[in-house]
Amino acid sequence: PPVARRPPSARVKGMSKRSSKNSFITPATGRAVDMCARGGTSMVTPRFDPRVFKTPGLRTPAINERVYTFSAKGSPLAEPEDVILTLPLGGGESIRLTEKDLTKKNFLQLNPKAQGLMKKLSVSL
Repeated sequence: PPVARRPPSARVKGMSKRSSKNSFITPATGRAVDMCARGGTSMVTPRFDPRVFKTPGLRTPAINERVYTFSAKGSPLAEPEDVILTLPLGGGESIRLTEKDLTKKNFLQLNPKAQGLMKKLSVSL
């Protein structure tokens, strides 16, 4: 007698479709993103005027924001017009103080290491 075969279930069909390579191509994993990840040009290039010294996207740091400086011109934080003192705290962290921040009250809130750095700096000045 002939053997009756069942048609494959919907679950099996769905699994085989999901495992196909083409089903994983989405706008986020398309070729343009792969090219950008390898160092190609991104699809959106920010506009800037090379004649202007400061990049227009700069911003001032927020109050009590930790600032990590990796290069002199690579920081997205704008340099304000007043004097800024950057004290290294170790572990890649530093604190930025303006001349307005240099009060006795603020000094006492610094950790002992930062207080020691401030004392050394004041002695050398």
